[in-house]
Amino acid sequence: MRLSILWVGKTRDRRLGGLIEEYVERIGRYCRLEMIEVKDAGAAAGGPERRVEEEGRRILKSFRRGESTIALDERGREMTSREFAGFLGKSLEATPAGVMLLVGGPFGLSEEVKEAASHNCSLSRMTLTHEMARLVALDQVYRAFTILKGEGYHH
Repeated sequence: MRLSILWVGKTRDRRLGGLIEEYVERIGRYCRLEMIEVKDAGAAAGGPERRVEEEGRRILKSFRRGESTIALDERGREMTSREFAGFLGKSLEATPAGVMLLVGGPFGLSEEVKEAASHNCSLSRMTLTHEMARLVALDQVYRAFTILKGEGYHH
């Protein structure tokens, strides 16, 4: 099983970075995990729309043949943790090439990325910073694996 998590830009908050590293280590016990960081477009690219478009082009170049892609977007499909566990488990089983979760930058994901993705899922209807979304996504992935394995992390 191969799972990739792609996000835009570096994690600047060291405290979140430490927690992210902890979850990456935990998830690594359940699958082959690859972290992919796409360079953010930065202010030089222009306003938010231009930044999202440029980052979207970079993300689309990272798509791999046969891989299932899950765009995380506030307007995506909402699921409980148990539903997400089942969804992720089935996706990993059904896709030998692997699954890639996509987390956008400060202004989210481009429409092109969301349309090209195999699935669109929501972590929350509430707005999260892109760095916090990384941590929440990793927690939900870890939680999904513990649910699938019948372990006690999820109550």
